[in-house]
Amino acid sequence: MKTQLKSVFLSLACFLSIALFLAAPAAAGKDKVYKLRMQVLFGPDMMWQYQPFIDFCKKASNGRLIIQPFSGGQLVPDDQMMAACGMGTIDIAGGAGGYWSNSIPLAATEGVLPFALRTINDVNTFYYQRGYLELCRKAYAEHGVYYLGPQMVDFAYLMANTPVKTIDDLKKLKLRAVPNIGKVLGKLGVSAQYFPAGEVYLMISSGQLDGVIYGGSVAAESMSFQEVAPYYMTPSFNPANQNLIMSLKKFNSLPEDLQAILEMATQVENMFLQTVNWNLEFAKRRSMMEKNGLKVVEMDKELIDAMAEKAREFYKDVASQGPYAKEAVQMLEEYMKEVGYLK
Repeated sequence: MKTQLKSVFLSLACFLSIALFLAAPAAAGKDKVYKLRMQVLFGPDMMWQYQPFIDFCKKASNGRLIIQPFSGGQLVPDDQMMAACGMGTIDIAGGAGGYWSNSIPLAATEGVLPFALRTINDVNTFYYQRGYLELCRKAYAEHGVYYLGPQMVDFAYLMANTPVKTIDDLKKLKLRAVPNIGKVLGKLGVSAQYFPAGEVYLMISSGQLDGVIYGGSVAAESMSFQEVAPYYMTPSFNPANQNLIMSLKKFNSLPEDLQAILEMATQVENMFLQTVNWNLEFAKRRSMMEKNGLKVVEMDKELIDAMAEKAREFYKDVASQGPYAKEAVQMLEEYMKEVGYLK
């Protein structure tokens, strides 16, 4: 399945590469090879998901743009990747805004506000048609970082060692969650803190945690969470939207054709991640149900409504943290009203 999907995206990459070369003017230093180091959040067994980005950059640049990938934590701690890009310690990062929203308040709105953007189409439309991408670039540039674009990798689901249907069920648990979701759940009286994903399995198995809000079934299986948290709650809290960012100084130092290739490669990678993870979501669920006795549980509407209400309170908190964050929340609420998520 991976091979078939990869072939489709590599064919697209080749087609777009030809188009880029036909349209691009000759650039000075056109034979120079640029080698860029990239760290992403995924562990080693998930690095294949970023191969389309790497391959596109190499093929479209005729070998002038070489991306050297590193898995989560290999070069710097995951929550420091944005700062590392700003300092030039690493060139490119596949991260998530929620990890550094204390430094860039707008980053809290990057598709990780609970019960805001809810579908793949929401993410793409909001970024590429509503001006949100340009707003992200302005905010990140102040930290020496160029925002290449979104990476809609997955959806964020709750997994726990006990079923969760009601508010009371949820309040009994100690959970791991990224800061945004943790703050929303905190407004409901739920204990939810951030811990590195690699520590969560042991923390659940030892009783320090009861569950985790991490990703979809593909991400969950890669961490073996189904072995210690065999209840899988639906619907998802939000699209687990990540990003590709890079050193602004490094980006500006590249020839214009390579800058264009990086931006196009980001969109190719975004589409690949969206389709491959959605394609595998239900197959992986079935696999975990058969092998590990995973049980899918639908949360009550009362619980979902309560979390959505607290999420809207959190939007106001985010909007108060700076002009970019305020503008982002206003844009987000306008979009949500148009599509019927808010009244």
